[in-house]
Amino acid sequence: MEVSRERIKTLMDHVREIHESSENQARARHWQILPHQRWEPAFIRTLPTPRDSGPIPFVVEPALAMWSEILGFDTKAYFEHPLTYLTAQLEMKVYHAQYFKDDTYIDKSLRLLFATLLEGSVLGVPYGFTQQGHPWLDYLNPPIQGREDLNGLSPPDFYRSGIMPLVHRFYAEMVEILDDDFLVKFPDWIMGPFGVACELRGFDQFLVDLLLDLEFAQQLLRFVIEARLAWQAECDRFLGVERTRGLIGNDDVNCPTLSPDLYRDVILPLEMGLSEHYGGIFYWHSCGNTTKLMDDIARIPILDLFHCGPWTDVAEACRVMGGGGVPLEICLDPVDKAQMASPGDQKRFLQGVVAQIPEDVDCYVKLDSLEVIRDLPTELAAIHNWIDVAREVLD
Repeated sequence: MEVSRERIKTLMDHVREIHESSENQARARHWQILPHQRWEPAFIRTLPTPRDSGPIPFVVEPALAMWSEILGFDTKAYFEHPLTYLTAQLEMKVYHAQYFKDDTYIDKSLRLLFATLLEGSVLGVPYGFTQQGHPWLDYLNPPIQGREDLNGLSPPDFYRSGIMPLVHRFYAEMVEILDDDFLVKFPDWIMGPFGVACELRGFDQFLVDLLLDLEFAQQLLRFVIEARLAWQAECDRFLGVERTRGLIGNDDVNCPTLSPDLYRDVILPLEMGLSEHYGGIFYWHSCGNTTKLMDDIARIPILDLFHCGPWTDVAEACRVMGGGGVPLEICLDPVDKAQMASPGDQKRFLQGVVAQIPEDVDCYVKLDSLEVIRDLPTELAAIHNWIDVAREVLD
């Protein structure tokens, strides 16, 4: 992949052409497209438009490692050099529009993201990058070993804590390189209070704390929320954004990791408090099984989008969330239901999913986290087969 400012100029022109094309504008009917002026950090998804008994839109999203093979860039350079990151992001848009005939709307925005480093790193969790360049947190050495460590915690510095100097360096250079009609989306604090507490205390130990020392666990959770709100207040000032929504990334919140009682009694009140603070939760996400938690999650008063992951019951999500007017992001198992499945099995599974979705539920289907399991040509062939099947079944 060629990396240069000249290449970026060319790629911006390509993206403009794709964005303005009749084919791309036709795809816009599936989505609530917001102008850049109305963007705020919590908007990490694009909401679907009301279906009105129409087709269900679907999107595919390769993982970074697959993109690196498709486009020929080094993941280490991707997270070290803003020019590489920016070039790769633009190349992804161009390739996607040319080769993946799904319902993805190609816009002129780029999301800045360093995997899941932000929240833990700014609160003192050791972090680094693998030899291949992927960001990682050192979960084996959590900073909170006991009550005395909690007293030493302080709110994060928006500019200097953890990964933030790298975030600011990337953001400043990307904004400087891109033309004014492109938007760089600054990262938000995504991870929910439970997940961050697990990073700070250690996953197993924090679960034990919830059962044997609830007072200490709640003190840690309160600190996490105070740190989150302080960081976001600085973020909003830096961007000049008036926030109306927050988001909650809760991959750690699922059954059987948490019992429904623990979620309802300890975690949900915190999430409802965040919703009240922001004015609503834009996106509630967990890739885990949240079927038994659904009725309680639905108590969050304002929820714009709910992630129904591969292990969550689709029919139940449609009943509880969709029936309450909350749109669904229905995410499928990429391995068993797509990459390793025959076209016939792909079709039968998708038909089974569609059969569970009432016509009045607003939703879209997403196939993401696509990795190279065998070799790139084999995986791309499987993805293209799945897209053809999805077009037949979901339209």
